Amino acid sequence: MSSTDTPKKEVTSQEAILKAAIEEFAERGVDGARIEAVAREANFNKSLIYRYFNDKRGLFEAALQNKLQERSDTVEKIPVNISEILQYYFEENLRDQNYVRVLLNEAQQNNGAPIIDEPWRREYYQNHINRLKKSQEEGIISDDFDPVCLMLICTALVFFPATLPQLAQLISGHPVDSEEFQAQWKDCISLLGQLLQPGK
Repeated sequence: MSSTDTPKKEVTSQEAILKAAIEEFAERGVDGARIEAVAREANFNKSLIYRYFNDKRGLFEAALQNKLQERSDTVEKIPVNISEILQYYFEENLRDQNYVRVLLNEAQQNNGAPIIDEPWRREYYQNHINRLKKSQEEGIISDDFDPVCLMLICTALVFFPATLPQLAQLISGHPVDSEEFQAQWKDCISLLGQLLQPGK
């Protein structure tokens, strides 16, 4: 290896299992996912999965937490500008379809049962609400909006094209992965971000 080469990060067994788990949950949902399929994809014995995560529910919690933590770690590097944050999440949701599909499958299969790992996930979103509150206190975002409702609006904006791409295409006339749609949606997000500034 030359001095200019960057050494590759070694993937741990847990990381490989969590990556395979996200793919399995995205394809089959929580109810339909199989530990055997995750083990086969990760190239580890399923007994190792049970040792790490106890059961399928524990594996789902860990896989989803891993995804949310990835996003939480990254967003701290993004400027507070609301338009840039919205554009970032819009792009991430188009890029990371497995994450979006996991959430969709979870919603479709939920029959009124408690949300899996609700306290941790609620804290994740509360941290984002707190960021919005801070921006309002600093005068960066208008405080005309309740921060919780604003969080719901922002979430809808960044998830809609990825979760209902056929509707986005029917309305706009362009596939969501096209340059035309993405430029149009980013312009829309940017304008909405400007309108959220005080005095707009």
